[in-house]
Amino acid sequence: MPLNNDISLADYHIHPDFSIDAVGSVDDHCQAALKKGLAEICFTTHYDSNPNGPAEERMMVVDGVRAPLTFDAVAKYVETVQKANDLYYPIGLEVRCGIEVGYYAGCEKLIGELFSRFEFHYKLAAIHDIEDICVCCHTRFEKCFSRFRVDEMADRYFATMEKAVQSGLFDAVAHIDVYKKYGLQFYGDAILHIHQGRIEPVFEAMVENDVGIEINTSALRKGHAEYYPSMEIINLARKIGVRIAAIGSDAHSPEDVAFDFENAAAIAYELFPYCDE
Repeated sequence: MPLNNDISLADYHIHPDFSIDAVGSVDDHCQAALKKGLAEICFTTHYDSNPNGPAEERMMVVDGVRAPLTFDAVAKYVETVQKANDLYYPIGLEVRCGIEVGYYAGCEKLIGELFSRFEFHYKLAAIHDIEDICVCCHTRFEKCFSRFRVDEMADRYFATMEKAVQSGLFDAVAHIDVYKKYGLQFYGDAILHIHQGRIEPVFEAMVENDVGIEINTSALRKGHAEYYPSMEIINLARKIGVRIAAIGSDAHSPEDVAFDFENAAAIAYELFPYCDE
């Protein structure tokens, strides 16, 4: 069913099947966006290049086959999205090319080269790993969390995020409190409060470096009561002066495009200024 056409909604976090954990082609996702009545979408294929992570994750899917995460593979992705925009823009859907980088300390040179090579419209930083083990993968989160008390995990997570923000490479940070994806079942309700006293320096760095946050609706699909981030974090970001950059569904299949966007748009009211005519 199409969304409310009184406002022009954009989904700025979509993974087509270039991402190893996604299904559905660029075209499939564009068709889904048109059916939802979106005006704009931005693809954000994963770029997880941590050399200390599993080799099977340092991959993209090109022409249906897993391939090493090379600039040639990225070029194929960029070309495909550009062709989609050529096709869909004349019929009312702007198709942007972005990327979601799994940030790790020391990636700055490689990512700087990547961004010099390709003109991405939207550059998302994501903290997927704590000391090289994935915090948000269902097969590895226990190995990650079992090494730390909840406060120790939080210290490491937010310190890494602050480095990503201070790098000056990114437009926004993805799913800021994604640690709750599996952390809630591992640590309990304490996970919902670990940002307090830790996220404020990150937000101050965001203001200084003009880095925004996204409202990511996918947490609801994972059984959580609130988006990434929670309203408490969103309101704190506003208080400190951090901008909301976009709404993203974090879709990994076409049916998830624009998931729960009518409600998310009400929360991200800065993106839809009211005009009294």
